[in-house]
Amino acid sequence: MTKQILILIAACMPIAAQIPATGNAFQQKVWWLTTPDPGSAPNKLALPPIDGQTGPVVGKPVSASEVRHNEQRLFDGSRIHADETERFYRDVSGRMRIETSTGVMIFDPVAGFTYELTDRKTYMKYPSGKSAVTIAALAHRSSAHSWKGKPKPEPTTLTEELTPQTVNGVYARGARVTTTIPAGTIGNDNDLKVVNERWYSDDLKLLLKSSNSDPRFGLTTYELTNISQTPPDPALFQIPPDYTEGH
Repeated sequence: MTKQILILIAACMPIAAQIPATGNAFQQKVWWLTTPDPGSAPNKLALPPIDGQTGPVVGKPVSASEVRHNEQRLFDGSRIHADETERFYRDVSGRMRIETSTGVMIFDPVAGFTYELTDRKTYMKYPSGKSAVTIAALAHRSSAHSWKGKPKPEPTTLTEELTPQTVNGVYARGARVTTTIPAGTIGNDNDLKVVNERWYSDDLKLLLKSSNSDPRFGLTTYELTNISQTPPDPALFQIPPDYTEGH
């Protein structure tokens, strides 16, 4: 069984303040397009972005499945692929819960804590405040590599707005970000193009679908399926009575 690690990426500002201050008008209003910038560390081989749901979002309960897929073709023709499905829940107060095969994480902005539940009926409790977070399941990730030497050429980025469409029954707007990494940036002899496409629901405040095509890592996709707007069971956001706190 593939080991999964639950992560919580905390931001120090509320969601509305995460909109970039620079760039064109379209880029400023699509803060959800933010992805790791290969140009921010020229000597670092950035990993593909980890997609998940950002909150807290109040008054928009939802239950859904998160489906992740990664496929990579090797130089000898071999193929590496991995598939994962997790469950995601959000209640009217903005609490979020994500379930994987190895555990559960609950983000509770009302109480100001994040809880990590294990399959051994123990849990860890961490102060998380009420700031915006992105909660995601992390797996199938390789360590980044570094290159030392003279200053590297800067990557260029093109952002395109896509025609809105319905994704799994939900109206969504989309955008595509194409980053060109010039030859010589990370030891590459040709330009590399990294294409990240994302579809977002303004109504539900959900990332519905994304894909990241990167010649270094292959194709990584994320999709929210089986979407229900029925409020989930409140018990899902509570610590089960038979669980004990670990250290």
